[in-house]
Amino acid sequence: MDRKVARIIEIEHHKRALAAEQLRLTAEIATDEYVATDLALALQLSPSNAEDYVDWATRVETFFPDVIDAMAAGIISERSAHAIVDPTRFYPEELAQRVVSATLATAAGRTPQQLRRSSLGRLQRADPALHFLKREEARRNRKVVIYDEEDSMATLACQQPAEIAQAMYTKIDRIAQQETKNGRTIDEVRADVMAGLILEDPKTAGLKPLIQVTVPITALLGVDERPGQLDAGQLIPAPVVRELMSHPGTVFHRLLTDKAGQLLEYSPEIYRPKADVDRFIRTRHRTCVMPCCSHPSRSCDIDHAVAWPEGKSTGTNLGPLDRKHHRYKHATKAKVTIADDGTTTLETRWGLTYTTKPEPVEEPPF
Repeated sequence: MDRKVARIIEIEHHKRALAAEQLRLTAEIATDEYVATDLALALQLSPSNAEDYVDWATRVETFFPDVIDAMAAGIISERSAHAIVDPTRFYPEELAQRVVSATLATAAGRTPQQLRRSSLGRLQRADPALHFLKREEARRNRKVVIYDEEDSMATLACQQPAEIAQAMYTKIDRIAQQETKNGRTIDEVRADVMAGLILEDPKTAGLKPLIQVTVPITALLGVDERPGQLDAGQLIPAPVVRELMSHPGTVFHRLLTDKAGQLLEYSPEIYRPKADVDRFIRTRHRTCVMPCCSHPSRSCDIDHAVAWPEGKSTGTNLGPLDRKHHRYKHATKAKVTIADDGTTTLETRWGLTYTTKPEPVEEPPF
């Protein structure tokens, strides 16, 4: 089994190197407007997909050649390359290059979702004025859309500013957790609750949602424009945070970080010791500690790396695991250790070792 896993990893590195070579070759032959058509025919792509690929190859080779170098070295996949580069599209070229370089330096072992969040966060922190401008432009284009799905189903989607969308989801989830399931999954209950809220049905529709915002005290006082952060990870501009201060149900917490933005202390106003530790763990780790998992920690189990009672209920022995990975750990007897700074090491049954670090609470732009 271990040889097969090693071969899968080897193949993935080859795929990344080949994708890098393909990007470079595409950029080299992109000498006129008809190259996309040629590639569409040769690679069985739609015209729009071929045009997008040629544009992507040209842009990344021209402005971010170090990204292709990282792909060729097997450090990142093309999907991760998109995650790093795509958020920079509407930012100044010099800023985009600095942010991509800084994000690339921390790319090893991080998922595309983590890299996209990192790249976007660096951009927004480095140019808060442009972040606010883009946010307001996007807010003016908010909308509700409906998509047809298979099996006579449809998806209703609502675009809103992150803090409003988070509050909407929190309200739906809170009501759903109080509902009788009657054989339904929690996802089905949430969908029914949302329909009921829109159709003015549930008796519990008046519950007010709770949203949590982490904000630098300097931004709260108007000293600077550093963005705040929702507990789900999205950044929101400082003016929006200050406006939220007057909203009932918005909770501000004091967080102390080191220079790299890693969480050192979490200080809510009133919490029992057990709840205090729980909050610290879920704030330090925004997602499940399993490598390549982006499941939000707020809905994870808090797991003892060393089983209780031998292992203590402290920050150095606790980490969030989603239910699937929690079961995986115990079923396969995977070994988990957690360092003082939250760095988590996992040793699988095949003897492979993986290390993950908590995403910084506030990652510096550069």
